[in-house]
Order: sequence, then structure tokens, then C-alpha cells
Amino acid sequence: MTLGWKYARPIRDKLLTLEEPGKPLPFDAGRGLVDEVTAQCDIGALVGALKGKEEKAAREALEAFGMRLMELTVELADGKYMDRTGEMVEKVFQRTGISFPHRFERYVELAILASRPGDRWNVTAATTRQMVLQVTNCSANKAIAESGLAVPCEAMCLACFEAAAAKTGDGLSMELTKSLLKDGVCEVTFSLRTQV
Repeated sequence: MTLGWKYARPIRDKLLTLEEPGKPLPFDAGRGLVDEVTAQCDIGALVGALKGKEEKAAREALEAFGMRLMELTVELADGKYMDRTGEMVEKVFQRTGISFPHRFERYVELAILASRPGDRWNVTAATTRQMVLQVTNCSANKAIAESGLAVPCEAMCLACFEAAAAKTGDGLSMELTKSLLKDGVCEVTFSLRTQV
């Protein structure tokens, strides 16, 4: 019994404090984050604006939308809607220097949740070298297909993910390994580039 106390004390002294006194944080993203992002990054309005555009111009509009979506998500998630998860992920990064996949994954998940709350998606692999994201129901893909546009919607997601990687400073390669139209699932594999 005495032995346990002797070794428990140093461990307790090293625990992270996850709350500033008087500033309680929720454990999950606030509903306000979703409301603000969907109000400012409306996928229906985007699809309507794409009608009549050539493929190159439509792709550029999708990329700009994706980048804006992530920039807004990061701004709100790290500011007004900071949650316990975000605080913990940042503190662990500061202490360990390990950023990927946790910081990047948080932004990706929040951007999808906030812009397309009805979509079905899953992170099927997450290690310090690689992350795999699968989307099985995508409202952006559905809206583009229903509008008759012949522009690939992955341009929006890839630009969004690139903005997240730029924010975290993770040098990532991103590959669309499966497509919703061809494979019934969109799958993006993110691999951390080796530092030389």
C-alpha cells in the first residue's frame, strides 16, 4: 500500500490540467458551431452557383468553398466553440510534439459535421503515420448529382483537407483511394510524409 502511494504521487504531478479555473468547457462541439458554419457555407447555394459554369470554373469554386469551409471551422472551433477535446489535443501536442493525426482529424471531423450534419462518415484508420476517412453518404455529392452537374465534388473536400493540414503544419499526401460513384464510398488516405 505504501509502495503504491510512493509511485502514484509523481504521476499525479505530471497530469495535465484541462480546465482554466472558472472556465468550464463542454466535451463535444457546440451546436452553435454547426449552425454558424452551415449558415455561412451553404452547400445548396454553392451547387446553385455552379450551374452554367465550365468544369474548370466549377472546380475552382468548389476548391474555394472547401478552403473557406475549413478556415471558418478552424476559427470557430479554436475560438468561440473551443471544447474539451480541442483543449486536450492542443495540450498533448504542446507536450509531446505529436500533431498527426489528432489535430488534423479534429478539424476534418468538425468541418464535415458542421457543413453536412446528416452525412455518414467514419475514420477507419488513425495512426501517427496514416489516417483513412470514409464517407458513405455525402449530401454534397448528392446535390451535385441531382443538379446534373458533371463536376467532381472531391475538389471541395481535398481543398478543405489541405487547409486543415496547412493549419496543423502536418506535411501530408492525400489520395482519393475510392470514389462514391464508382465504389459506393469515398475514401481518402492521408499519409504523413517522412521528414528528411
